[in-house]
Amino acid sequence: MPEINIFVQSTSPHVIIAEVFAAADEVNDWAKIQNRFPSRDMAPLSRHRQLEHLAVDHAMIAFGAPWSNAQIEHDARGKPQLMENEKFISISHHSMERSCWVIICIGDQSVGCDIERPRAQLHAIAKRFLSPAEQNNFNTTPLLCCAWGVKESMFKTIGHDVDFRVDLTVDDIQFTSAESLEATGMMKGQSSKWKIWKVKSGDQQDKNEIELYAVAGPSNDL
Repeated sequence: MPEINIFVQSTSPHVIIAEVFAAADEVNDWAKIQNRFPSRDMAPLSRHRQLEHLAVDHAMIAFGAPWSNAQIEHDARGKPQLMENEKFISISHHSMERSCWVIICIGDQSVGCDIERPRAQLHAIAKRFLSPAEQNNFNTTPLLCCAWGVKESMFKTIGHDVDFRVDLTVDDIQFTSAESLEATGMMKGQSSKWKIWKVKSGDQQDKNEIELYAVAGPSNDL
């Protein structure tokens, strides 16, 4: 049976961050009978993609009513939407060999979320999503990961037609020993606040501990 480890569950807007473990046969069995994504055919998808959908399904169940039975569809741009519900939803995941991390954010207004693993490649592409000033501020891999996560979440909130370097700005992020921190910035001239969580993989079979950063917002109440 798939196993879910919940790292964060909060409200206003609703946020859940979880790691879901599932064997290949469990993923395959779920894909055949799932009803979370009624308009999406799971059969042609890779096991990797099926696991991502399964992780979302189990995280929604963990949310409890009314989200435990809520169905999800995607618009022409691939943005998730709750069926027969006026709430807004954003989803992000990061898959590993045996598990999938997922973050889901649900709110009364447009929301965005992202979960990322720090990676060296971010330094090579930093100039594509950061202004020159931001490149000076976010000069380490963890900071780049957080800045990317915030801007990706901002982009999901706005939707499209966004220049990451001009329309989206992120203020300095101060790392602390706490498991979560706040980030502020601007989305096309509008101030916004975001929350960042540092999470670690619970997969004991991994030789090295894996750290990820999850972002959700905008909100003053996360």
